[in-house]
Amino acid sequence: MSRVAIVAHAAFPADPRLRRQSDALILAGHQVDLFCLRAPGQLAEERIRGVRVLRLPVHRAFSGFAGHLAEYLAFAGIAAVRLAREHGRRRYRLVQVATLPDFLAFAAAPLKLGGIPLLLDLHEDMPEFFRDRFAHRALQPLLPAVAGAARASAWVADELITVHEPLRELSIARGVPPEKISVVMNSADTDLFDAARHPRRPFMQDGELRLIHHSNLQRIYGLEVLIEAVARIGPDLAVRADIYGDGPYRPHLEAVVARTGTADRVHLNGAVPLDELPALIAAADVGVIPSLPEPYMHYSLSTKLLEYAVMGVPIIASDLRTIRAHFSGAAIHYVPGGDPDALAEAIRKVAADPVGSARMGAEAHRQEAQYEWAGQAERYLAIVERLLAR
Repeated sequence: MSRVAIVAHAAFPADPRLRRQSDALILAGHQVDLFCLRAPGQLAEERIRGVRVLRLPVHRAFSGFAGHLAEYLAFAGIAAVRLAREHGRRRYRLVQVATLPDFLAFAAAPLKLGGIPLLLDLHEDMPEFFRDRFAHRALQPLLPAVAGAARASAWVADELITVHEPLRELSIARGVPPEKISVVMNSADTDLFDAARHPRRPFMQDGELRLIHHSNLQRIYGLEVLIEAVARIGPDLAVRADIYGDGPYRPHLEAVVARTGTADRVHLNGAVPLDELPALIAAADVGVIPSLPEPYMHYSLSTKLLEYAVMGVPIIASDLRTIRAHFSGAAIHYVPGGDPDALAEAIRKVAADPVGSARMGAEAHRQEAQYEWAGQAERYLAIVERLLAR
């Protein structure tokens, strides 16, 4: 039995990738200590699903570049001290660090210098994230430093994993040796998102088309476009859009709902526990991924899209490069991102063709099967065992 430490600027058990990875490690017989964020009201330490969860005194409260940087640095510094202290007691055999930020890898530097292997899990590409979130001209001169930090973090790691092939190719283009980086997709948890346990309601059973979207509420996810699209649909089609999640963009979305007069059709439901999502998805007719067509989003393969697919729910999604690399046009109704008129027309078409929509949902389910977590977990554990063998 080996002890593995995972460090992530994320929430647990809310983060689905951390849940799946820690579950896989526990089932393989390893012990897991997880260092993560601590939201108000959460315990500083507890055991969840066999994982020893150590929450550090930092939570998501950032705004703007200075706020992000201060929070990232605080978390990295506290994590470095706590990780070194716990290593003295627990003697870890492997440290896994999840991005963002990439420089969080250096929190494991003391252990790395002592010969403990470091696995870096790239959830996103830090330079593209910076370019998107901090587009102000005054901040752009910092981009080379951000890219340099990403390269340095990749260099210090023994191996890297990332969430899909386009991001792996981007990392290789940035200088990561191809043999050093592998793909472990951010797949849906089929034990949780099980269509057999959550039968779907008949399509538009009550005459209303139910749309669903769940995410952290950020500008780039295009929810303003979804609200505008619903506003463009006339009274001839009854539509309800349920949006689950919370985040910094919520006040803006509330203002858009008020401006468009869609409060009776668009419902901002707030965050819900991950375990409740399968039933909510099963009660919907269509999953909507209206992400904006910006460079950063072209490297995003939304986990929610995979969750809709595994549940067999028809999907309308922005036509983005990485989604196209994984699903064909027979599986997803693609629309130009950022275009509310095109999205409104797609919603009307899906509602008018129940048979075709069901066929598309079934095809998305079929194509998703090749990405399911069982196969990804085997790949992940093989990498972990290889590093432990060192």
